[in-house]
Amino acid sequence: MYREIESLVTLGKKGDRSSKEKLLFKLKPLILSSIKRYYNDYSQYDDFIQEGYEIILSCIKNYDNSKETKFLGYVKLQLKYHYLDKHKEKSLLSLNETIDDGEEFIDYIKDDGFGPLEIAINNQERESLYRGLSSLSKRQREIFINYYIKGMNMVDISKELDISYRTVVNTKTKAVEKMKKIINKNI
Repeated sequence: MYREIESLVTLGKKGDRSSKEKLLFKLKPLILSSIKRYYNDYSQYDDFIQEGYEIILSCIKNYDNSKETKFLGYVKLQLKYHYLDKHKEKSLLSLNETIDDGEEFIDYIKDDGFGPLEIAINNQERESLYRGLSSLSKRQREIFINYYIKGMNMVDISKELDISYRTVVNTKTKAVEKMKKIINKNI
């Protein structure tokens, strides 16, 4: 039997369709026993048989007889690992699937998003911030953005703008006071 299978594999590698069909017919019991042993789910039997045929055809294509491995052993291992990997596949759960007392799965998921009230408050705060920034002088705005948004320290800001450290401190302090007044007025 091994010689017959080896000759069918050799012919199948050359593209002989009837040899491939004979080989698939001869190895169907191996497919069935692999399904029963490694993934016994009768609801998907027909699909698993077709997958087994695909595995065998792939094995014919990839089989290298120079490695001193028998084709049947090679196929058996490929089928085994294919059906064992089926256990790793995850089934999908619909968010609208009912779980308990008619409630859906989606009802149990926490929503960390912003609601309408939070969105309105954020928009108002952002608008106040833009008004405050637009009321600052150009120099105040530069220092404020470099310090609070870009995260630069005052020494670097003084070097970049080519002004004294004390001027940066005083300008930043005045900008913050001005921003506080405008933001408090708008809130």
